[in-house]
Amino acid sequence: MRDIRPPERRRERRRTVTEPPAGVDREALARQAAYEAWEPRSADTLPSAVPVGRTQEELLRAALTEGALGGPWERDFPRYAWYRTGDVVQEFRLAGADLGRYTGYTLHPSEWPEGLA
Repeated sequence: MRDIRPPERRRERRRTVTEPPAGVDREALARQAAYEAWEPRSADTLPSAVPVGRTQEELLRAALTEGALGGPWERDFPRYAWYRTGDVVQEFRLAGADLGRYTGYTLHPSEWPEGLA
């Protein structure tokens, strides 16, 4: 009988913090990105926990400049960006076909990405 192996994974694991590719200007990414509000369809979704005095757009820009990023990269933008404030993590994910348009939501601690300390 032949040795059967699973196929090689071709893309990065979801919710894994990775380093951006060489030469990426995180400030430029933040200037080009835009936030799009998302209304969850499930009552089980955590309410958004945005720190007082900050908007989701500001958190997205902070996540892209100083937060954690996760691939795969799509047209020069990371699919995921995370920003942690204390014990709350906001996840921002590329949404739709528009370049640099993200939606965001609060993650439960069990959903935090690997590598986010």
